[in-house]
Amino acid sequence: MGAAKKKKHEEHENHERWLVSYADFITLLFAFFVVLYATSTSNVEKQKEFEESVRAEMKLAVVGGGQQGPGEGADGIVADLLNPLDRFPRRGGPAEVRDFVERKLKQTMTKEEQEKYVLEVRSDPMGARISLASSAFFPAGSTKLLKSGLETLDKVAGVLQTSNRRLVVEAHTDNQPVDTTEYPSNWELAGLRATSVLRYLVKYHGISPRRMAAMSFGDQQPVAPNDTEEHRAKNRRIDILITTDQEE
Repeated sequence: MGAAKKKKHEEHENHERWLVSYADFITLLFAFFVVLYATSTSNVEKQKEFEESVRAEMKLAVVGGGQQGPGEGADGIVADLLNPLDRFPRRGGPAEVRDFVERKLKQTMTKEEQEKYVLEVRSDPMGARISLASSAFFPAGSTKLLKSGLETLDKVAGVLQTSNRRLVVEAHTDNQPVDTTEYPSNWELAGLRATSVLRYLVKYHGISPRRMAAMSFGDQQPVAPNDTEEHRAKNRRIDILITTDQEE
């Protein structure tokens, strides 16, 4: 009797249950490629509408799923899906941020533009830095932004807008002395250049001033010896530090 029941149970066992998991996998894969396609378009308004619709659907999907920690809800899931293409790394360290910034600048700038305006993008324990050539944004001995550099600064701002991390605009000069009524030393010259960039980002790109600061280093932190004009040009720079801290 017992053997008969066991045999009957084995006959009704579903050996094709793996098809259900496979179908779920294919559905998720399809959804992922839809996300990739949608986020690759240049229509910002449509992209926002798409993201909102995905968030709405995901919120319906997670209802009744229990408590969720920070970043584990629908918005966190959507952000993680979109991160690989268009979103600033939510949990990335300095190296990940540097790679993201480099990729975005290459997408928006021509090679000639990068060579003229961007000295380098690098990372250190404090965060990632976009190092800009001061001479391409300011006339010699001046703190007024050149109109010719604003388009490039707009593109840099577009990258900064995708993050909520704290930003520090650091201005550096070479060791050539400055002694005028307006700028008694390189400290003042660098400081006003830093605040000029900061004000532009706040006024024209809406970056929150709460997460920004400006610093002047004068000629005290050179990246090259001040022995040739080529080296001095590297020292005359504006570094925009994207820190590891996020605005609360």
